[in-house]
Amino acid sequence: MKRLLFSLSFLTLMLIAACHRDIPVDTIFIEPSSATLFIGESINVSVSYYPEDATNLDELTIYSTNDRIATYQNGIVTGVGSGNAAITAACGNVLDQCLVKVYKDKFLKGGNPYGIDYATGYLYRMGTASTQELEITLVHNDSYGATQNFRVWILNEQLGKELDFTQALEGAFVGVYANNNEDGYFVYSSGEGTPMIVTADWSFTDATLTRGILQVDNPQSNRYRIHADFELSNGYRFSTDWEDTASMKTE
Repeated sequence: MKRLLFSLSFLTLMLIAACHRDIPVDTIFIEPSSATLFIGESINVSVSYYPEDATNLDELTIYSTNDRIATYQNGIVTGVGSGNAAITAACGNVLDQCLVKVYKDKFLKGGNPYGIDYATGYLYRMGTASTQELEITLVHNDSYGATQNFRVWILNEQLGKELDFTQALEGAFVGVYANNNEDGYFVYSSGEGTPMIVTADWSFTDATLTRGILQVDNPQSNRYRIHADFELSNGYRFSTDWEDTASMKTE
């Protein structure tokens, strides 16, 4: 009888232990695996795990590797600063990541955004002795080999002034173009006050300029600050707020 009771007790303990065994998470999936955002934009991310009956879910954490670039809260990732970050889902020794690239500024063509942040090349060109011109080109080479450019050309006397390209101006243009000039626009001012707009491949366009604000400041030495906000009647928009040092070249 005692032997029978012992056997029943042992089986009961085994069943209890089996019911309460630890089942760790061995796989985590975070979707999407990568994303491109602009400052102020948000996306939803989802996290799933296997097995579904894992018992260590109290160890599951989801966080951003750099809250100054992108934040995570309740399934929503928001871009807050230009750069790269990773949204990480981790449980025990298992993790998965969504790699996030955040651009500061963008321009749109056909509803598709192009980033013009992370400038890697600058040119400051001074013209002839009689006419001084400032030309700054911001260049970004992305990981896929495409090149994006933001180009500003104004007279030195226009430094520090807010220029409205929908009004009569002289000696100024702004260009945004990408992919070896296949996408983008150049906007030229004219003495008559009607801006001339051509596409980056130098073909004509029927678009008109509905907003065209440019201001270039020179706070110190060869350091320049650019604010630009342009919008065309066909929905194309490009804008930037940029400050950095430009190298000088005389031609």
